[in-house]
Amino acid sequence: MTTRRRITLRSALFFLILALAPLIGFGPAMAQGPPAGLGEVPMHKASNAYGPGIWHHAPQGKTWYGAYRTFDDTQAYCIDAGKQSPLPKYFKGSKPKTVTSAQTAWALYEYSGSKSADVQAALSALARLDKAIPHDHKVPPQKPGDLGRKFKGAAKQFSKISAESKKLAGPYTLEVTLTPVLDMPELEAYGKQGLGDSDFKRDDAGKDDDGKDEDTTLQLPTTGSVTLSVSLTSASGTAVPGIPIALDISGTTDAPKSLTSEAKPVVTTLKLKAPGTVTAKASASLAPESVLLYKPQKTKRVQRVITPDEPVDVSAQAKVDMTSQPRITTEISDQSPQPDESVTDKFTVTGLVGDHTVTVKHKLWQTESMPEPGKKNDDAEVIAEVTSKNIGNGTHQSDAITVPTDFHGWMYFTETIAGDKSTKEWNGVHGQPRETGFVPWTPKAATVAVLEVNSVHDEVTVRGLRPGGEAVITMTAYHSESEPKQSTEISGTELDSQDITVVGDQDGTATVSSEAIDMPVGWVTYVTTIQGNDEHHKWTSDWGVPAETVHRPPEETPTAPPEEPSTPPAPPEPTPPEEPSTPPAPPEAPASPVEPVADKPATPAPPAQLPRTGTTGNGMLIGAGIFLIGLGATALLITGSRRNKE
Repeated sequence: MTTRRRITLRSALFFLILALAPLIGFGPAMAQGPPAGLGEVPMHKASNAYGPGIWHHAPQGKTWYGAYRTFDDTQAYCIDAGKQSPLPKYFKGSKPKTVTSAQTAWALYEYSGSKSADVQAALSALARLDKAIPHDHKVPPQKPGDLGRKFKGAAKQFSKISAESKKLAGPYTLEVTLTPVLDMPELEAYGKQGLGDSDFKRDDAGKDDDGKDEDTTLQLPTTGSVTLSVSLTSASGTAVPGIPIALDISGTTDAPKSLTSEAKPVVTTLKLKAPGTVTAKASASLAPESVLLYKPQKTKRVQRVITPDEPVDVSAQAKVDMTSQPRITTEISDQSPQPDESVTDKFTVTGLVGDHTVTVKHKLWQTESMPEPGKKNDDAEVIAEVTSKNIGNGTHQSDAITVPTDFHGWMYFTETIAGDKSTKEWNGVHGQPRETGFVPWTPKAATVAVLEVNSVHDEVTVRGLRPGGEAVITMTAYHSESEPKQSTEISGTELDSQDITVVGDQDGTATVSSEAIDMPVGWVTYVTTIQGNDEHHKWTSDWGVPAETVHRPPEETPTAPPEEPSTPPAPPEPTPPEEPSTPPAPPEAPASPVEPVADKPATPAPPAQLPRTGTTGNGMLIGAGIFLIGLGATALLITGSRRNKE
């Protein structure tokens, strides 16, 4: 027989409690939901413990993606999903542990104050997924994009905040620089400072006017200002905008007290009061680079939470020693001065710091050879010196210097500013075009016109040329019928003009002669011109200078000679002999010598009577001559015959 035991009232009550236990739960407040082992239990009566967020129902149980009000002054975020809610009572007296996690710290610092459930859900997901933080999850953490439609907005915020934190999270770098403001020089070189060695010429010895070695170090010219540049960058190198930066600047006027960072460095120009040291300090407070991790007290079933750490302070400073680096640009008051006139140096000073003033020494140099910029000629000498005191930035005028009476050639100014602890030395460069003046040489000529029979030429001696300088001499001959009187006006007729180039010797003298030309009857006077050029004034002699004038008178008319007669005059008539009845026959020359018949020669017959005038008289003379010749020949023959017989 089988006996059945009836269920007692106590047993029935026990089984009822077991059945209702999962539905009732235990604790100081009654709640609905799965047991603690299957997810976080929402605490309805402790709803003030939750900030904005979204519940997620996972297979393992519920979990809260959002902020907790575990602490009064900041939002807290769970790092152990699925454990019990981090109520404030569990964290009284809890000491935080610092965990370095710059991106999560930045996200919590920047967005934890948001009232958006999507933003807070995104921050919660970032905290749970951060591998730099230790976790004890009961419900696996997920990205909002994997949690369904309710988390669509949170997914967008998660992507946005994640990208920003990667760009803008620390560690941060704050940089401050002070840079002297450069002053671009003019194209023309004005000194060694601020110019490279190739920008100017030096003398071969490489010395300045006082014999000191020249400083050829490249130093760019500066003004009396500095540029302050402040930049703030994140760990990724991205500029961090919108951060207030406090400034503490000394050595300048009206310096700013603060500025706000931008997406590029913030640059401002500061003017200096005087030469000295300029310092700039900058500081800023930024998102922390770590989080604070809190553990619950006396239990391990409650979630641990994190909060952003305190902001980090970054600072930087810079300084620069500023000395005046003066530069001078100059211009002579007159580039074509005349002897006994005065010249001044118009000079502009830049590069002095603030209200700093200096003393400028001016030298006026002279040289007979054309100066080259940057080169001191061997013949350069100082004419005079003047000093300008208490000179600041700006344009000034030096005291006047009188040009010597007998001056000719080139002159130029140089300027010097002595160096000290506040001032960089300045030495001007020789031969700058704008500070150079020129007084041309004024040559003159002494000329002499030389007459040689029927030709004339001009001999010229030129004095006052630049030694080694060239000049063209024009010698022009003029003719006049009357004697010229010395005058500056020419009134004759040009006969000839010749150009000859001469070169002055070491004394500036040259001698030249023109080519000879035919000398006409009358007066010829030369006018000599020394043509002007870049080095010489033009000079012209007067018309009719006695030494340059010669005269050729007309030839005297000679007395006319008597006309030559057609026949020569007849000689005086001799007394004619008695004319024979018949003229004697002319003697015949014998073929051979014969003895004469008698010792005495026969008396010749008297010649026929000659006519008194005309050619007949000449014929008579000729006939008489022939007769006498014949007679002489006969006598010789007879004499010779006698000597042969003896």
